[in-house]
Amino acid sequence: MDLARLRADGLGLYGSGDQLFGYAIFGRDSASCAQTLTRIRPGIARDIILSLARLQGTVEAPIGPHSNEEEPGKIHHEHRKLFVAGRRVPPDSENRLRELASRWGGDATTLTYYGSVDATPLFVRAVAAFCANHGDGILAEPIVRQDGSTVALRDSVLAALDWVVRSMDSSPLGFVEFRRRNPDGIPFQVWKDSGTSYIHIDGGIANWDAPIAAVEVQGYAYDALLGAARLFANPVWRDRAEALRQRVIEQFWMRGEEFFAMGLDRDGEGRVRWIDSIASNGALILDTAIFDGLSDAERYVAAIVRRICGHDFVTEVGIRCRAASEAGLVDFQDYHGEWTVWMKETFDVARGLERQGLARLAQRLGNRLINAVNVAGAHVEFLYVSPDQRVMYDFRGSAPRTSQPEEIAGTNRPEAPITWTVVAALALKSWLGSGHGLDGFESAVVDGPGWREALETEVLQRMPPIQVLRTSAEIARAYERRGDFILNHGLGRQRDERARARRRGSEPLLPAD
Repeated sequence: MDLARLRADGLGLYGSGDQLFGYAIFGRDSASCAQTLTRIRPGIARDIILSLARLQGTVEAPIGPHSNEEEPGKIHHEHRKLFVAGRRVPPDSENRLRELASRWGGDATTLTYYGSVDATPLFVRAVAAFCANHGDGILAEPIVRQDGSTVALRDSVLAALDWVVRSMDSSPLGFVEFRRRNPDGIPFQVWKDSGTSYIHIDGGIANWDAPIAAVEVQGYAYDALLGAARLFANPVWRDRAEALRQRVIEQFWMRGEEFFAMGLDRDGEGRVRWIDSIASNGALILDTAIFDGLSDAERYVAAIVRRICGHDFVTEVGIRCRAASEAGLVDFQDYHGEWTVWMKETFDVARGLERQGLARLAQRLGNRLINAVNVAGAHVEFLYVSPDQRVMYDFRGSAPRTSQPEEIAGTNRPEAPITWTVVAALALKSWLGSGHGLDGFESAVVDGPGWREALETEVLQRMPPIQVLRTSAEIARAYERRGDFILNHGLGRQRDERARARRRGSEPLLPAD
């Protein structure tokens, strides 16, 4: 079973069982999976939580080249070791460790890099979910941290929350923002961390030389503040959460588009602006408590749902990272663009729909994810899907349908099995089979069916129904009608590097004579 294959040596779960992310422990992935597994695999969720606490930052790393960007209380981005369970990791993983360590402050035997802004609030949220389901006994668990000190998990959670609060207080906008400390670190320190993921509608890449606030991170911070307020009976954090919620709605909501901006960056003069391309990030806050008890929740939830469940995003395998109508912002098939449908992103949106009381819509997305895994034949990281809905189920490009397949200039080959796809599929099957909610928390929707039922009925009429493919014949037929593509990884990387260098996704159009 893929989940067993991905179990790490006392550290929870590896990122994948493939070349890039095998033998690597990712903070963001781990915290997300811990929350998802809280009810269905609590033992694994517990292991993940404790492992994240052991790797938590304890010192302030210097700013500059080779910095690992560590900060007290911060949850790491990526951890690698040369030896696992007494055995040397495979050559591919060893080479990856050495290459990253040369840039991110590690050495020949270990690397712990902290270039992630969302892992820390996600960690607090995962602990809050675990305690809500299994009691707060885990908070007394002793943790031996990387510096050799021993603390209780309670102290680790408080340190993480202190990092979230410090981040908000250091931002003129009052948000949890990111800006790399290492000039060779990850520019976009969120889950969509590729070089062209945060892009403006004019094709300009977001300004990573100044602080950036990602919308979903604010939702995770809101949940972290509320979760800690419940765990530690501190009403101050509840007040901080409410103030954060108001700022999110006031500053991220794009009134003309009726959608949340994926982020806020600064222009060359330091002026704050929306990162205004239409991306799936705006729907991720459905999977937070941002709208719970909000008097005008209908306005925001309904607009998000209509957009994310519409033709711009929905495919037969899930949700696109960027709206199909914005094809052309990037001149290649980028890692988090309109061609890529991530199973993780689809699951997060489905979980958000279920959390908002829209279970039938969530199931339609869940069916797509399960089919994607079954037809591709693996717990695949993502699938390329053309704007006209052709799916590259042959994700390794090993069996073209014709002698002249279409070439895709993709930056990445999908990994498989990828951990959060394994966990998402497991959670969906548990939900469909037993009725356990997809979220680690009980639903907070208390305003009755009313507008939610009407909204779901309306959107269901426009969202093509898809049933789970149950027989090998059905799966084979779906695979046979796959998009006929091959992946030119070298060309994709070349164009990606060029886009980063010019800070634009595509070359600007020349004015007509």
